Amino acid sequence: MTRRRAKVLSPSTDELPPRARFRRALRLCLLSAVAPGSAQLAVGNRWVGRVALGLYALGLVALGWLALSYRDDRAGLIGLVTDPDVLQVFRFGVAAAAVAWTALFVDAWRLARPLQLTRARAAVVIVVNTALVAGVLGVALYASQVSNAGRQAVQEVFTATTTSPPLQGRYNILLIGSDSGKGRTGIRPDSMTVVSIDASTGSTVLVSLPRNLEDVPFREGSPMRELFPYGYNCGSECLLNAVHTEAENRTDLYPGAKDPGLEATIDAVEGVTDLPINYYVMINLRGFSSLVDAVGGVEIDVRTRLAMFGHDDLDQQRYIEPGLQRLDGNEALWYARSRVQSDDFTRMGRQKCLMSAMLDQLSPQKVLLNATDLARSSAQLISTNMPSEELGEFADLALKARSTKIRTVSLVPPLISVVDPDYTQIHRLIKDAIRASERAGGASPSPSSSPSAGASTSTPGASPTTPTPTTPSVPTPSPTATPDESGAQANNVEDLAAAC
Repeated sequence: MTRRRAKVLSPSTDELPPRARFRRALRLCLLSAVAPGSAQLAVGNRWVGRVALGLYALGLVALGWLALSYRDDRAGLIGLVTDPDVLQVFRFGVAAAAVAWTALFVDAWRLARPLQLTRARAAVVIVVNTALVAGVLGVALYASQVSNAGRQAVQEVFTATTTSPPLQGRYNILLIGSDSGKGRTGIRPDSMTVVSIDASTGSTVLVSLPRNLEDVPFREGSPMRELFPYGYNCGSECLLNAVHTEAENRTDLYPGAKDPGLEATIDAVEGVTDLPINYYVMINLRGFSSLVDAVGGVEIDVRTRLAMFGHDDLDQQRYIEPGLQRLDGNEALWYARSRVQSDDFTRMGRQKCLMSAMLDQLSPQKVLLNATDLARSSAQLISTNMPSEELGEFADLALKARSTKIRTVSLVPPLISVVDPDYTQIHRLIKDAIRASERAGGASPSPSSSPSAGASTSTPGASPTTPTPTTPSVPTPSPTATPDESGAQANNVEDLAAAC
């Protein structure tokens, strides 16, 4: 007589002791959190469990593939996650995954049969399951908001489609702080800085241009050069920051340009620096405070008491006190712009210190945690001709620049006279600083030290000089300097962080 093997059945939920039923209910909830579909595969609809686990595993494999593919391509990864189409697909994918995952949690709660537990244990299971569902939905909602805000910001700000490759191994970007406040005609750029970045190492030179620079030359081939062949020398009001107003309505000179004044300003900056400009980034100074607030403020070593009022509101008497301070957006704006009891040139040094601090403190983690506010503030205060496909490249260069010393060149007295500037000397100073930056950054010397194509190398009326390949002598911070002197030292230094 053939013996049949006894079929061993696992006890049903009803047969389990109360404590075991409680542990089983918690286990099913946690399984759904760790591996969606595993609860269904264990005690529910196995087909649903297999599909859910399969999709989950496929997602993990995709993430692993991305990590391996972009392991040595940080710029490519940043470019991928800032691509509007990718962000849109990600947004819908996250929403679909959140809905499906929530359904699995609800089904796992049903399979746990909480009504068969005591009230206290059933309440614990409900609280745990609800917390897990809320966590999944919260993360999904935040990811959706971030991706949507980022997508909208990229589409609103980075609308250009034309890319500009590095010239002689460097990108030159013009940062313009625009101020179209009350009583001003036109934009009247409040600050102008050329950021020259080595395309391979991220070594950076900041070239600050005084807004009251006179007799500025325009690059060769510029329509403005035909009007002002000997520089913008039409009187004491014809300053660098007045070029925009001069040309803002000259569509005859710049046909098809959205902003002829901006095009003329770029031509002037190229003539002043002898550096061809790849892109510009215009920052609305009145909206700058929102960007600082979006990242929780910026920490600055304030060297001297700074007035938070202008010449028109001297009765305010509000100050930023000396010492290590965390400035909010409004305070950071006054730190960068205050001229009461100060001057334009010291202010230029503070502006560079602020840029250095923002670069150093704006970590990827802080960007991620404040991504929505950053995206919204960026859309409000930034305009640029940089296309979105360049975002990855420049974000990667910014991260590289954090580990290098930033050199600065400021065209300020006594080094440079803003009333009667020697532009041949200015060209030489800038190129010498770039050479020194390339040597310090480990980059091989590039032709960037030679005159750039399309940029003027001399100015009519300027005294001829012979360029020398020596590094310009720049001051280093002195521990005995007065507070005002310490601020001004940020204008021409080999290490901006040390001067600030």
